[in-house]
Amino acid sequence: MKPGKVPPEILEKSIFPFLGTKRPEVLVHSKIGEDCSVIDFGEYVCVLSTDPITGADKEIGRLAVHISCNDLAANGAEPIGIMVTILFPDGTEEDKIKGVMEQIHNTALEINAEVLGGHTEITSSVSRIVVSATAIGRALKREYVTSSGARAGDDVILTKKAGLEGTAIIASDFEEFLKGKMSPEEIERAKGFINYISVIPEGRIGAKNGATAMHDVTEGGVLGAAYEIALASKVGITLREDRIPVHPETLKICQIFNLNPLGLISSGSMLITAPDGNRIISALKEAGIEGTIIGKVTEEGFRIVDKEGKERPFTPPERDELYKIL
Repeated sequence: MKPGKVPPEILEKSIFPFLGTKRPEVLVHSKIGEDCSVIDFGEYVCVLSTDPITGADKEIGRLAVHISCNDLAANGAEPIGIMVTILFPDGTEEDKIKGVMEQIHNTALEINAEVLGGHTEITSSVSRIVVSATAIGRALKREYVTSSGARAGDDVILTKKAGLEGTAIIASDFEEFLKGKMSPEEIERAKGFINYISVIPEGRIGAKNGATAMHDVTEGGVLGAAYEIALASKVGITLREDRIPVHPETLKICQIFNLNPLGLISSGSMLITAPDGNRIISALKEAGIEGTIIGKVTEEGFRIVDKEGKERPFTPPERDELYKIL
């Protein structure tokens, strides 16, 4: 198989039949489209998620914290802490180890989370650094949201813009290649998108303003997140391509590398469904966060209306656009 997420049909056959005992304390079990498990703790729920970072180099520690805690935010949960496993390739110098941990520490400080523990190892099993983080958070039982609550007729909202994380990774890791193809100012702006990777504020806003489902936009970009939220909710979804906001720097990088910005990893954006999308957009605006209604939840089918007004079906990308150039 190609690099990237394991396809849904393989998950159904080779992963999900093997999940051990189904415990009554678990309110949200493992399934396609749900990135978190939710466990009953009385008045509160404990929300857990785990994610590896394999497609970045320079900002890997920072991304590891945000990506795992963003999953918690998609459930309306507050991050409490993270546990981190870091695998370094043979020959890694101590300064590199310290640098990754400083990124993790500083990012955890930003979101008021504690590094609870983990494991660090030098191993010949990897050729580049791999960081896997498990995030632990909490939410009031009456307020948590899942990815599987979308209903036909709901508005589909995207926060910020598509392709944020992928743009920042490419601009940082391929900076030398981009010189001469983009201005220094464009490259710096693209690298700066790393500062907008957290979706914790919009997760809280969505949970308090009528969100029926939320999903942070990670591998597979907007198309992948839309597909997963619809699949988890057993509904359809129609997106309007002309309404999906994309930064000019993202468009330029995607043109240079022949990538689809709607299939590019986009941590920093949240996909939210709600019966009254304008209510959530107003709440986001009050917090200084951009929000755009980009489509509707339907009874069935996965469709996108292109910029010429032509409707076509869509499927999730076989792999994230980022893997085409790694």
